[in-house]
This record gives sequence, structure tokens and C-alpha cells, in this order.
Amino acid sequence: MEGPRDFDVVIAGGGPAGCAAAASLAELGQSVLLVDAGVDRHKQLSGELLHPTGVLALRELGFGDVIDAWTACPVRGFAVFFSAPDHTVVLPYARGVTGLSLEHATLTLPLLEAVARKPGVTVQTQARVTAVERNDARGVRLRFLHEGAEHAVSARLLVAADGRASPVRRMLGISERFTRISTMLGLTVDSACLPRPEHGHQFVGGPLYALAYAIQPDVARVMVDLPLGSTARTLRERPELLSALPPALNAEVRRALEVTATPRMASNDDRLAQTVWKQSAVLVGDAASCCHPLTGSGMTSCFHDARALQEALRRHPDDVPRALEQYACVRRPAQRTRVALASSLYDACSGQDAGMRALRLGLWRYWEHSPRGARVSMSLLSSEEARIRVLAREYLCVVGHSLAMLRSGPSLEGRARTAVPLLRSTVPPLRGALASTLEQVEGWCHRRVRHLRLRARPLGQRATAEGRPRIQPVAPAAPVHVA
Repeated sequence: MEGPRDFDVVIAGGGPAGCAAAASLAELGQSVLLVDAGVDRHKQLSGELLHPTGVLALRELGFGDVIDAWTACPVRGFAVFFSAPDHTVVLPYARGVTGLSLEHATLTLPLLEAVARKPGVTVQTQARVTAVERNDARGVRLRFLHEGAEHAVSARLLVAADGRASPVRRMLGISERFTRISTMLGLTVDSACLPRPEHGHQFVGGPLYALAYAIQPDVARVMVDLPLGSTARTLRERPELLSALPPALNAEVRRALEVTATPRMASNDDRLAQTVWKQSAVLVGDAASCCHPLTGSGMTSCFHDARALQEALRRHPDDVPRALEQYACVRRPAQRTRVALASSLYDACSGQDAGMRALRLGLWRYWEHSPRGARVSMSLLSSEEARIRVLAREYLCVVGHSLAMLRSGPSLEGRARTAVPLLRSTVPPLRGALASTLEQVEGWCHRRVRHLRLRARPLGQRATAEGRPRIQPVAPAAPVHVA
């Protein structure tokens, strides 16, 4: 076993979240070791669509040359296809901005190559963290395995960016709330069968929810949301489950099912870590929280995490635990909104009970008759708007349109049976808005008390009030070569 190699920061995971974190912390002058397990990203069914806010965040992190070299497809907004009524609503991005979509490996591998070229960043591929031996206010000590040999490394900060299953999160003893939602099946088809070029496609209200977008000029990804326990064989034996798709796309998907022996599959989960930091370790991206992918906000969220972590460490370079506490507070409101939006939208898109059918009708009517509502909904979907009170307000507007359409229902009893679950569905977003408001008030009070206590101390004590060692860039005792 080799001796310890010291870095300022060790990052576990070389996906978009890990690359973003490495780039943002290297900007602060930190020496960064990025440990990547080297999974085959050509086989993953994972992030492929970037909202305009995500593209901008990635450019701000210094990956503009990577974006310009991508063979990506422009995304100008989303087209939502309702099965009942048979109607389409187009939700464009703000004028002058576009998102991008491309195959997952084509997106992620250039990011890893680019971050390995950044000053102060060392990338170790085909390696995985095996143990976190120490984690306290002074820093961390961990072990990672590479080519059969185990290496020890100490650092001032550990960043877990190793995905939603995050082995490092478990090593840190951080529990999570976990709910398995469904299974996503991914296929590639001819992009010419997409009814709205340069848009993401949402097919809602049918037996199964589906999402589609181009990943190359002539190739599109179609993702079908399957109930737990279902497989590709389920779709082959029951093609009527694809009835929400337009005829041309339906035929292409059925053809792809016949010629693809093992389609890409992924589990759709709700995961929320009990805490996103512990002593000198922090979670970013899906390791901290993840939700159903129908909003396409996962990568945008992890880039924002990287920026929030960078800013927190810039403000509190002398106190890593305090910086991580600030990071947690800054990211929490946007994450709460993102998770609540995904949950509410998934229920509306896929639910088959009377309440969710009524909610879909209200959603269609709201977007159709309120241009402002459509713009705000798109700003929430694209993570441009992150305030949960705005989500709660918009949800109540949709419910109001749904209730207005119930007035023409066949009977009072039937309208009541539909209205009750519809009104009950407003509880989570309203509860989230209330919790966010209370947290903001509590945070303001906490900061105010801390400020007053600091001002009450003698001047000489203020400089040493924080008392923990500052992060200082240090050179590795022995370089770890890029594999």
C-alpha cells in the first residue's frame, strides 16, 4: 500500500456533477483529485438534455469550448401532447435562448477530458473510493482502489458526486429517503418521426407517459415510463400501451422494440439525503437528491450545486464546515422546488384516477388560455424560476381551471368524487411553500444572532472567532497520473 497523497479536495465521481465541482473548485486555486470509476457511459440511460440555464451554467464553469465542439441538437422548448383532449401545447423557452440535447456519452466524456486539462486538477480513472477512514472538522482521509492496488489520500474536503446510488454517501453514514417510482425504457428512433423538430416532446394522459427528443440530427431518444415490474417484453406483448404516441412515432418505437434485444433501462427514483454535508464532506448532484427525469433538470441542478459550493468556500475559506452549512442552505430552496415540481408533474402526466384526469384538463386549459401561465410554467420546468411559492401559486391556478371545468360534470356526486383528490393534491406544494418560508425566516434570525454575537466580541477576538484552519493549496507528495 502506497503512502498518503495530500490534496485540498477529493471528488468521487467523474460525471457532469463531478466535472462541474472540479472545475469550480480549481478556479479557487485548490488542488483537486477526481476519482472516477470509469463506468461505460455508452450503456447508460442518463442525462442528455440541457435547459438554457444549464448551458449557461456550464459555460460559466469554463466549458464553453466543449459545448462549441459538441454535435448537439438545439432545443427551443417543449411540446406537450395531451391524449384527452387530443391537443398539443407548445411551451417555448424565452426568446433568444435554446437548450441542447445529445447522447449521454458524447456529452459527458468530453467534460471529463476537459477538466483533466485544467490546472490543479488530477484525474484518476478506473478507480473507486473504498473507505472513508476519517471525516472531521480538520478534513478527511480515504482510500481508493486502482488496478488492484489500494491508495490512501488525505484532503481538506471530500465531494461525493458519484450519483444517486452514491456509495460514498453510505460510507459517510448519511441516510436517505428513497422511493422507487417506475422504470424508464430508452430506445433510439429516426428523428424524422418527431412531430415538433427542435423541441422536447411530452406525451401525457395515455396508458403510459413518454418523453422524446433528438440526440443527433437523424437520431431521437424515446423514453417510455413503465410501471414497476414491467419490461420491454411488456410493450412488445401489449402495443396498445403506446397509444399516446402519434402514429409515425408509435410505428418507429414498435420497430425499435423488435430489433433491440436489450434496450437501455433505468430506475426512476425519488431520493433525498438526510443532510448534504457532514463535517468536511459534501454531496452534490444526484448524490444529494434526485427525482423523476421528466423535467430534464438533473444536470442543470448539479451545475448550480457546483457554483453554490464554490461561492460558499469563497466566502468562508477559513471554515469548511461553515461553508458547507451555507452551501446546504443556499441550494435547499431550489431543490425543494425541483423535487416538488417533478412529483406534481409526474402525477399529472401519468395518473389515471379521476382527480389527475381533471388536473390534466385544467393544465391544458391553463396553458392554452394563459400565455403568462405557460411562460411561468416553462421557467419552473427549466429551473430559471426556483421559488416554491411560485410553484404553489401556479399549481393553485391549474386546480382552479380544473374545478371550473368540473362544473359541467354529469352529477354532483361525480364532481365531488373528482374534486376531493384534486384538492388533496394541493397539500404537498402548499406545505413545501410554507416550510420554505419558515426556513428563510429561521435562517435570517440565525444569521442575525450570529452577527450580533460577533459584534459584541472585542476586536481582537473577532479575527479568531472562526478558529479553523484555512484551506491552502498544497502540491501532492507524489502525482497521481491521469489514466
